Amino acid sequence: MKAFGRVLTMFGILLLASFRADAHDASMPHHEWFNRQEMNPAAQHRLGVPWKSCCDNGDVFKTRFRVADDHSDQWQYLKDGQWKVIPPDIIKSEDTPDHLPVLFINRRTGDELCFFLPKGGL
Repeated sequence: MKAFGRVLTMFGILLLASFRADAHDASMPHHEWFNRQEMNPAAQHRLGVPWKSCCDNGDVFKTRFRVADDHSDQWQYLKDGQWKVIPPDIIKSEDTPDHLPVLFINRRTGDELCFFLPKGGL
């Protein structure tokens, strides 16, 4: 059973690594779009970071998204089995190349950096 658990863990790490590399791989579709995205000034100020890029210090976090249960404008994402609130100061209304939601998270701290609203629905 331990060997099976190790295989599953390794598969999960490889899967996560493949998701994280997509935006940074120049051969991947929409690479340029990912690299051009910048943080909102309010989020940059709140986080106290000197950079503007969503991509240079962050990675796209592949997960599920939803609108809050009370149907307010609050967006949430699933991380480690829990729904977390997307800070309003990172929300961007620009469309994404695939018309799907995109969330950038700082790869060191786990802070949310940029979130692009889905244009195609959830």
